[in-house]
Formats: sequence, structure tokens, C-alpha cells
Amino acid sequence: MTLTGAEARERLRVGLNRLAVKRGRFVLASGAVSDYYVNVKEICLRGEYLRLIGALLWERIKPSRSDAVGGMTLGADPIVAAVAIAAAEDGCDCPALIVRREAKDHGTGQRIEGPFQAGMRVAIVEDVTTTGSSAGAAADAIIAAGGSISGVFTVLNRAAGADNLFAERGWPFQALFGVEDLEL
Repeated sequence: MTLTGAEARERLRVGLNRLAVKRGRFVLASGAVSDYYVNVKEICLRGEYLRLIGALLWERIKPSRSDAVGGMTLGADPIVAAVAIAAAEDGCDCPALIVRREAKDHGTGQRIEGPFQAGMRVAIVEDVTTTGSSAGAAADAIIAAGGSISGVFTVLNRAAGADNLFAERGWPFQALFGVEDLEL
């Protein structure tokens, strides 16, 4: 069964609310305290939802004419693979890149895994964007290695400053969902 973009987005929104939204007291990666937490890994590690995430993000990334899609490990790992698959199914070559927080101290010592080459335009993706620090760190690694950023794309924007950070750096920012889409 093929879904329209609106149907796919709604199915993903329902899954996000049913499986990923947790209520309680949580300290976020940004250090902020929240009365809810959205563990997008609960849906992006399930085939049905990951397929939808990849297709919906690819629709947004494709116009950016990116050479690759990358993000910070661990949150972006399944998402970069899903987007690369969606691109391939669309007849486009947009390989996945995984950015480590630090370069390995063994093997080739790489910080960026995948077929990265200097000069590539990379779309940065992540599961949840709060302040933008993780996406910013992934982007900084790409830039330091000689690439550029075509935009930042996320499953959920918690609207806690990332929009401003990315705008200051000149990076377009798009989210599949915002906090207004959550059933809190």
C-alpha cells in the first residue's frame, strides 16, 4: 500500500505520540528540565516508522541538492540510512554519513564514517532537535573536514533555540513535527 505524504505524516504522528512521548521529570541533553520526553528511537528503530521517516525527510532534503546525508551518532544513525534508502529508491545517490563525537583512537582514526569527500554538501539530520548543539557539532565536523551544510532536518523540533542557531549559521531548518503535534 502506498501512502500519500499527508497519510504517511499522520501515521508517523500517531506512532510518535503512542510510542515515543513519555511524561515525568526529565533532564534533556541540553541540560534543561522537562515534564515530557520524546524518545524518537522508539519509532525510528521500528521498520514501519523508519521507512516513513526516511521517505518524509527525503522529500524535504531532495530540493537541497545534497551530496550526502549525515548526523551525530547515535540518534541519527538509523535516520541517515533510511534517507539514503529513500533517495536510492527515488533514483538519487545520497549516501549516509555517521559523525562520531570524537575521532577514533584506532583503525583509520576517522570522525566521519561513510563515503565522505571534501567539497560535499551534506544535509544534517537528527531525531530530536532542542538547542541544536548535536546537529551543530555534526555540522562542524563536516565543515572541518572540508564539506558544507545544505540544511538541517529533524523528526521533532522541541523549539528551544535551534531555529535561531541554524539561522545565524545560514542553514535552512525543517522539522517533520513540532511540539504542537504532540499530545501532551
